[in-house]
Amino acid sequence: MITKDFYGIIDNELNTIIEENKNDIYIKKHHSAIDNQKSYALLIWFLQFYRKANGYFNSLTDGNNDKSCDIVFDRQNNKGEKIFYIVQSKWNNAKNVEKETSKDEILKALTEFNTILKNEKLDVNERLAERLKELDIHVKANGEVKFIFLSLAHYTGAADADIKTFKKSHPKTQFEVIDIDRLKSDYIERTYKGISPINPLEKQENAETSPIDLRIERLNKNGGNIIKIEKPFDAYIFLLRPKMIHELFEKFNFGLFFKNVRNPLLESKFNEQIESTAINNPAFFWYYNNGITGITNLMPNEIRNEAETIKLSGLQIINGAQTVYAVYRAYENAGSDKRLQLDADILITLRLFRSGGTDFDLNVTRFTNSQNPVTDRDFHANDDVQIRLQEESFNTKIWYEKRQDEFRVVPKRVEVVHNNIFGGVYLAYQLQESDKVYENANIKNMTFISIKDNKDGLYEKIFNEKTKFEDMLCAYYVFDVINYYQESIFEELYETSLYSFLALMRPTFDKYFNSKFGEAINVNRHLIKIYENNDRAIIRKCYIFLKHFVKKMLEQRGFISIRGNPVRLTDISIRDFIQDIQRLENLPEEIENIQI
Repeated sequence: MITKDFYGIIDNELNTIIEENKNDIYIKKHHSAIDNQKSYALLIWFLQFYRKANGYFNSLTDGNNDKSCDIVFDRQNNKGEKIFYIVQSKWNNAKNVEKETSKDEILKALTEFNTILKNEKLDVNERLAERLKELDIHVKANGEVKFIFLSLAHYTGAADADIKTFKKSHPKTQFEVIDIDRLKSDYIERTYKGISPINPLEKQENAETSPIDLRIERLNKNGGNIIKIEKPFDAYIFLLRPKMIHELFEKFNFGLFFKNVRNPLLESKFNEQIESTAINNPAFFWYYNNGITGITNLMPNEIRNEAETIKLSGLQIINGAQTVYAVYRAYENAGSDKRLQLDADILITLRLFRSGGTDFDLNVTRFTNSQNPVTDRDFHANDDVQIRLQEESFNTKIWYEKRQDEFRVVPKRVEVVHNNIFGGVYLAYQLQESDKVYENANIKNMTFISIKDNKDGLYEKIFNEKTKFEDMLCAYYVFDVINYYQESIFEELYETSLYSFLALMRPTFDKYFNSKFGEAINVNRHLIKIYENNDRAIIRKCYIFLKHFVKKMLEQRGFISIRGNPVRLTDISIRDFIQDIQRLENLPEEIENIQI
């Protein structure tokens, strides 16, 4: 989904908000200033999206005719502590949506926020003035405050140093820029993947490192109900109550599952069944449910028989994400009497391991999920490189799928392609190792096998800090063209692997476009542009040229095809053909003279 398309989605939703609230005082006041109305509507959209609730109008405050609008509200965190949130909404119209949020705009906001914290006199409306009085009392009591600058433009860090200085001057204050890229990413997570993104309006701690007081259930008054395994790594089996599960998810949200190969699905039949059992048959829950498995960085060496709480350093649920989320939902939606019943009847088994390092943790995750159809690529879905490539893909109409079926809904004009396909075309086109793609298809797919696990593993070769989604997308587009325009006249003589031709396409393009436009041109970026503009003739011409060229070179080298025993390009070094291509002096003319 390109940014312009996402902007269109937001713009339509803001128009709906304005229409639905046309009698609101602010909307009526600025009936002739659509940008002011949309600044106001953007705040409402933002709050509804992240907090899933209405009723914020009493907290909204009028801007000073600068196409911005503010909201001041407070809420309690999971410890019962009050936090004040101040959000400034800055509207950007369609022509500015591809531009960067200016540093001056951020500095202006920081100055305003600094003035608010110092309780200096401000020219504000009555509604805001009343809220700022409450805020001043809160700040003087050393209360926590979070400022958010909300903008439908890109932010690339121009004011990061100033933000750091601001936060250093106000230790109990946070400042965050929410730009169109963050909104788009979170919108995709919620709308198309069906999972809840990190909420900027909630304080969430890092589940991997935060200290946790885990309350365990002691059914045996003499101190039993715990199983301990000591070698080779410490492990325990505990029983937990729903209240503990609810508190963990409230505190860490989806951060509990960072090392899991799956995230909980917001809507699924499986979750509904777990939730239904919890609500309707709570006494049967332990019998019907496998429980959950977690990894922690540190746990006590010994747990006293009478202990009801143990201290952990960090927690990751690596199996049982659906169970955690379903129990959380059941408990969250239950009244006080129902919660008492759930805590009295439901037990959840927790298998808890102390982390044994990356390899051990990954293997525990792999094997505890082996009862479900989990592939090699699923175990890499949370790698930084996979997350980065997917985020880069969200700026295009081709989305990178890093986990099987993670997109529950796909928007119009967007195609989802899984990373195994991207890995194959990238390996052939960008890295020019088409023989490895042939082996993946006919022997064993090594794309998502680490070289640490198998000497022939390709994962680190394909996916590393140099891997760009732009290059993968170009390879995918080129393969799409040559796959669509296969010329059958050669298949009778030679077993032509399309991936072998894909490997030869890149040096052919490089030589052609460098001769036409100079070496400064970004060839892959240019190919993406002409493909998306539906101007693909040159790609097809290069492919046809290569077919004739390869046939000619094979015959010159004496590779005569015998019917029933065709010659494969993978039998012959692709490097030799690349050198032949590079030696050609009239390649541009030969390609352009091809008739299609």
